[in-house]
Amino acid sequence: MSPEQSPLAIVRGTLIDGTGNPPVKDSVVLVKDGLIIAVGERGEVEIQEGAEIIEASGMTVLPGLIDAHTHFLWMGLRMMRTIDLSDTRSIEETVEKVRRKLEETKKGEWMLGRGWDDSKWEERRFVNKWDLDPFSPDNPVVLTRICGHMVTLNSRALEIAGITRETPNPIGGQIDKGDDGEPTGVLRDARQLINPFIPLATEGQVIEGIRRACDHALSLGCTGIHDAGLRGSEIKAYQDALEQGVLKIRVTIMWRVELSDSMEALGFQTGFGNEMIRLGPAKLFIDGSLGARTAALFDPYEDDPSTKGLLMMPAEKLNEKVKRIHRLGSQVAVHAIGDYGIELAINAVEEALRDSPRKDHRHRIEHCEILSSSQIERIKQLSIVASVQPNFVCEWSGPDGLYEARLGKRRLRQNNPYRALLDEGVRIPFGSDCIPLHPLYGIHSAVNHPIRNSRISLEEAVKGYTLDAAYASFEEDLKGSVESGKLADIVILERDLTEVQAQEIKDIPVYMTIIGGKILYSRS
Repeated sequence: MSPEQSPLAIVRGTLIDGTGNPPVKDSVVLVKDGLIIAVGERGEVEIQEGAEIIEASGMTVLPGLIDAHTHFLWMGLRMMRTIDLSDTRSIEETVEKVRRKLEETKKGEWMLGRGWDDSKWEERRFVNKWDLDPFSPDNPVVLTRICGHMVTLNSRALEIAGITRETPNPIGGQIDKGDDGEPTGVLRDARQLINPFIPLATEGQVIEGIRRACDHALSLGCTGIHDAGLRGSEIKAYQDALEQGVLKIRVTIMWRVELSDSMEALGFQTGFGNEMIRLGPAKLFIDGSLGARTAALFDPYEDDPSTKGLLMMPAEKLNEKVKRIHRLGSQVAVHAIGDYGIELAINAVEEALRDSPRKDHRHRIEHCEILSSSQIERIKQLSIVASVQPNFVCEWSGPDGLYEARLGKRRLRQNNPYRALLDEGVRIPFGSDCIPLHPLYGIHSAVNHPIRNSRISLEEAVKGYTLDAAYASFEEDLKGSVESGKLADIVILERDLTEVQAQEIKDIPVYMTIIGGKILYSRS
């Protein structure tokens, strides 16, 4: 048994408890043996003798922040294995950053980069093999767009993968080719063509990546994550990290739908696990991303009328997969960004429920970015969880932003409609998709939504990253709010969120992160 912990009292902070209720000034939160045992205003809660006092005057006390859609393990690996291109502002700058890194790289070694975003570049076009070939004749180069749905390969990487003018498009993906039929190096939702050739990370690198990712998350007040689309080996890596004392935050596993046979054979369902690692939904895709122009739309892209995006599988196959997961008693999470992709995801859940009625299924649509009012109503009627990423709106909304370029002004109003979803009574857990992992940036983005009619309150935004995120993994009775009897996962911010300007939210540092009553991060 774990040794008994001394009581911990967090006093005089402004408490936003995650339930959506108004903030409580001059609060007291009492913690003992990993649980919250009392919450109230000062004078209402008796502080036990010998309790360690944490003075939070002028600060904010929040539930531990839960990122409901990340790629956490891969974020940790990227910290070690890839060049970060997210800060580049032109193709020239991007190429120069890669070129300089190649000067330090042995001949023949793979060069991996991540985070380039053409919508932030002067040129507004995708990087291609001709940008990379002049300085990389001997090293395969793979640069992943910020959305993860597009990669650019140089000619050496294309050669290794055997991609030529004769290579057909894979199901649900596209190989971009020039007028002469030659591949440009751009693969849209076709990363599977190059993945088998990229050297795998070692077990040691994976564990070290999890350690780095946990340290980063704790510094941002993130006490739990839902890691999206994991293979069997990656699930095991989390278990290994826990056994080795490396895993510090709570993990919900969003497992790849390809593991369905194994899950069924073992009798595993959503909810299997413990307070640190728990199986969540099966993850599958129906479309791609707006950045890659592979999100499936009803109408053509504003900046490329030749396409309406791509489907990763036929609607019939999606229905079949969702129905199977549903019958197994598990939860499903369908990646759907475009309005047409979302329509197919809603239809699939509706058909599964018609086939096998179940009240508390909590099936999820991941991203759920472009919605009509009728779709929002159907999502509510079917009790679907809309798992959204509010940081996207600050990244890509506004005049001349990615959303306006891809969708045009009319459809822009349908983009990330958080106010309409909440008004309809839909649960909207917040995640980041690691673009970037930063819960306060997400809260900031939802409160300061560029579309004024889609803005939500501070308390509602905090709930998205706390109680609604816990609800999305069937754990709202365990965590997600600062209430008596729940796990003592608590974050303290250095300033009072109710006293700052809305535009300042993203810049407020985390003072302390507590998980299970233990202080795992302290800025001091």
